[in-house]
Amino acid sequence: MTTSDERTALTVETYFAAWQTRDFARLSTVLAEDVDFVGAMGAAQGPQDCLAGLRGVRDLIDDIHVVRRWVDGPDAITWFELRRDDHHPIPTVNWSHVGGDGRIDRIRVTFDPRPLLG
Repeated sequence: MTTSDERTALTVETYFAAWQTRDFARLSTVLAEDVDFVGAMGAAQGPQDCLAGLRGVRDLIDDIHVVRRWVDGPDAITWFELRRDDHHPIPTVNWSHVGGDGRIDRIRVTFDPRPLLG
């Protein structure tokens, strides 16, 4: 039997792996219909808006490097770096909540967006 921590870790790992490889079809499978995203560069409601925002950020960077993840039941904190060849890595933190259906229903992200904005 899969524990809540294991389910959350797998879901969030899938989110980051799919985002890294630009596999937005796979990424959509781990987003709940009522996913709510709030980040440094905007907010999104629902999977389509969320995917559009993730595509936009992914187009601005060269790599996503996960440094560390902490999981506590349905919640995961992921510390990662947004990387561009012409800049220093941008330290970023993502808090994801995985709902009862095993999909992410809440995402909060914070980082300093100035390097991406020019």
